[in-house]
Amino acid sequence: MFSDFQRRLAISPTSLHTVAVIVVIAWVIGGRANPTTSDSMVGLWALLPDGVIRAGWLNHILAIITAVLVIYIIRELNVSNVLLRLNSRTISFTFAALITSCFFLHGFQPGYLVMLFCTLSLFPLFNAYQQDNSAGNAYITFLYLGLSAIVFPKMIWMTPIYVLSFYILRALNPRSACASFLGLATPFWIVGTIAFCSENMSIFNTILYQMIDFKWGGYTLHSASQTIMIWMTFVIFVLGTVDFYMRIYLDKTRTRVIYNVVILHGAAYFLLLLLQPISSLTLLPVTLVMTALMGGHYISNDDTTLSNILVCLFSVLLIVMFILNTWIL
Repeated sequence: MFSDFQRRLAISPTSLHTVAVIVVIAWVIGGRANPTTSDSMVGLWALLPDGVIRAGWLNHILAIITAVLVIYIIRELNVSNVLLRLNSRTISFTFAALITSCFFLHGFQPGYLVMLFCTLSLFPLFNAYQQDNSAGNAYITFLYLGLSAIVFPKMIWMTPIYVLSFYILRALNPRSACASFLGLATPFWIVGTIAFCSENMSIFNTILYQMIDFKWGGYTLHSASQTIMIWMTFVIFVLGTVDFYMRIYLDKTRTRVIYNVVILHGAAYFLLLLLQPISSLTLLPVTLVMTALMGGHYISNDDTTLSNILVCLFSVLLIVMFILNTWIL
């Protein structure tokens, strides 16, 4: 009965529209989640109006708008870089299904801005592939990384991963390295200048301190539903990664290199989740993006009995998790 469920899901032109309608209904039915996390007072987030950072309809609407915007960005990222071997929107609706199932993420929080900026950074990053003059792409890529670090200062530790990504994409040279530094420094230069002119350097100093203020432990702070969703996300990412390397010869060279970068970023985010579990709700949204890229690749490009069973199983689990999250929270 479900032998061709995966294939129909991957190639149907209405799959994304159907999922989009389901997502909106699910978010409305789910109501408003509490956006407060352990990182709700980091970076410049604490300076936003209470109506934005506290639970309420404005907070809920901003979360929906940001999620929909990221879904659209992922779709454009897929189209512009031809990430899949067939015309499919599986990456977009995989992300939509994942973030909808995470009811505890339905409130606007720092992780949403980190997710937005990091997803936008993938456009210039991927466009830098084998470019001799990649300084412009390097500047924009690290500008987005700097913006995410202003919101969540520990994102600064992703800098080596982005530098390594440019090396993998064969776009790292002295000019792009200098442009990277300037792009990363620009948001801090602006914030520092504003803080200095307003004679309130404590804001800027707090951001710098939070970069190295690691808080270990916190593995028991997650609810059961949060722990299950994190592990499910990890399993989907690993499954997509293994399948990619098993069938890597079927992808074009540029696609292989891009997915190597995606896997590198995904592994780095999961490592941060492991080392800083207290910040997991801030890091999880951007981790979902990397998982969707790998999961969507697996769903659209693999078509075996096992993959059909796994896709059906994960679909049921996501639905069950959303129902449980709504009921519990």
